[in-house]
Amino acid sequence: MRIAISILALVILAGCSTMRMTPVPDALLTCEAQPPSPKAGTQKNASLYVVDLAAAGQDCRSKLGSVRRILKDETK
Repeated sequence: MRIAISILALVILAGCSTMRMTPVPDALLTCEAQPPSPKAGTQKNASLYVVDLAAAGQDCRSKLGSVRRILKDETK
C-alpha cells in the first residue's frame, strides 16, 4: 500500500512541475573572438586593433543581453 501511495504522490508532484524551457540558440552562446594583438607598432595598427576589440566586446554584450531576455521571459 505504501508503494502505491508513493507512486501516486510522485505522479501528482511530477504533474505540478511543468515548466516550459525555451532553448537558447547556439549562436548566442559564443562570442566573437578577441582580435590578435597587432604585430607592427604603428598608430594605424593600434587604432584598428582597438576598434576590432571594441566590436568583439559589443558582440558579446549584445548576445548576453539576448540570452538574458530569453531567460527573463521564461520566468513570466
